Amino acid sequence: MSTTIHSQADAQSRGIDSPRRAILVALGLLFAAAIPPLAIVEGFKLVQAQFGYGGDLAVTFVGGGLLATIAIGLIGVAYHRLRPVTVHVPRRLPTLREGGWVVAGIAISFVAAILIGVGMQVLNVVPPTNFSAAAAAERPVLIYGLAIVGALFIIGPIEEYFYRGIVQGRLREQMGPVAAIAIVSVGFALGHVPSYWIGGSDLLSLGVFFALLSIAAGSVVLGAIYERTRNLVVVIVIHSLINAISFSLALLAALGA
Repeated sequence: MSTTIHSQADAQSRGIDSPRRAILVALGLLFAAAIPPLAIVEGFKLVQAQFGYGGDLAVTFVGGGLLATIAIGLIGVAYHRLRPVTVHVPRRLPTLREGGWVVAGIAISFVAAILIGVGMQVLNVVPPTNFSAAAAAERPVLIYGLAIVGALFIIGPIEEYFYRGIVQGRLREQMGPVAAIAIVSVGFALGHVPSYWIGGSDLLSLGVFFALLSIAAGSVVLGAIYERTRNLVVVIVIHSLINAISFSLALLAALGA
């Protein structure tokens, strides 16, 4: 039996909602998951400069990136306490069928990314540089090693709790799963824009556009699987493994260069 964190009925008992209000709240949450964390990273740059590490993007990535990710989780928790949202977290181990969804989710996400990558090659689009790639330019083993650990135990769990659990769950109450997945996927992709800005990429380039398209496609897969399985743990595992595999491949590429 699936156990949820607060029920939808409990959430709606706090007031009558509307699709318009749900969208506005979701947009506010998505904005809060993008701009304030960016401000945290920029603030961390100023602090680290006072300790003689100014301009060291590796330090910024480790310290500022960690604080920014934690901030997203805290925003989700704060909103969840103010306005309960149904978050599906079964008190059991994933079933064999859910394990199949994990494999399928990873496979579909990588196929979509590969197809988008092929399109970029056909159009001679230069891949953009994001925060992690820029930070790993001089110390790939350190940065990608920490990124792999962070992907498995910090980034995946926090981002899935926030985007799928809180925001998608909030939108689903008033708009249904399809619209919720679509809005969250656009917001999830746009939430990665600061990463490319910090990485020094031209935000108006085709490279960034295709990168965000790939992120949005992956978000659609995660959102659909979450609705299908009603198990946040499943999408956490998918997200975490996708990021860990991607960072591992980036590390291997850097070492082979």
